[in-house]
Amino acid sequence: MLAKLCVKKCLFFMYFLVSLHLLMRKVMKTFLVACLLVISSACGAQTFFETKNVSCQQKGNGKASYSAKIEYPVDGDARVLDNVREWICDVLEVECPKKLDESTFRSLLMDVSGRYLLDVVDMSRQIVVERSFEDENCVTFEAKVVDEDTVRWISQDCATFSKRDGHRLQADEIFNCDENQIKELMWEYRGELPMEVGCPEELVVGNVGFVDGWIIVIGPAHHYTGAAYRLRYEEIEQYIRQGMSGGYH
Repeated sequence: MLAKLCVKKCLFFMYFLVSLHLLMRKVMKTFLVACLLVISSACGAQTFFETKNVSCQQKGNGKASYSAKIEYPVDGDARVLDNVREWICDVLEVECPKKLDESTFRSLLMDVSGRYLLDVVDMSRQIVVERSFEDENCVTFEAKVVDEDTVRWISQDCATFSKRDGHRLQADEIFNCDENQIKELMWEYRGELPMEVGCPEELVVGNVGFVDGWIIVIGPAHHYTGAAYRLRYEEIEQYIRQGMSGGYH
């Protein structure tokens, strides 16, 4: 009887140890999965840009004025950051310095404004640059410049930058069709843009970018040096290249 009792106790103890081992494995597995999710989420968040709104408004001779509202990137993927900042400087028509943090950019913007007002009388310029789309694969900024004296001229641009290597996407990286088909789409989606041409063949395909739900193509229009044609993504999806993960890029 004593021997049987000892065997039962030993079996119970072994069962307890096995159960405890299995429970600990489940707990550790759950803990590791939770840690991986937290790390993955944190790493993903780091790929998104942090921006600051930088503005400038000055008056010059007569009715001359200069105003700018820039959503300026202060932190993000280094491979993309420099190219976005260089593009913003292109919009401002100024050479991009090697070091361009937020403080330096604020000073640069004031210098650009001051130089513009020295050269004009009764002219105004308004500039808006903003981030209009971002996901884990790419980031898009749009710009609008309005110059006005006796005539009002508008210049729009759209720039999408890949987060793989920082380069600016071109039309053939977004569309899977030829240029003539892109012109047909621009013509179809021209909306209220004032046309200077009479048919799609006479359009010009300029810069291209992604905005959530839309593809932006820059082209000609009356009193525009660059007009944004907004093509509805879901309606032209057959002409768009699919990204590796099923997204935009």
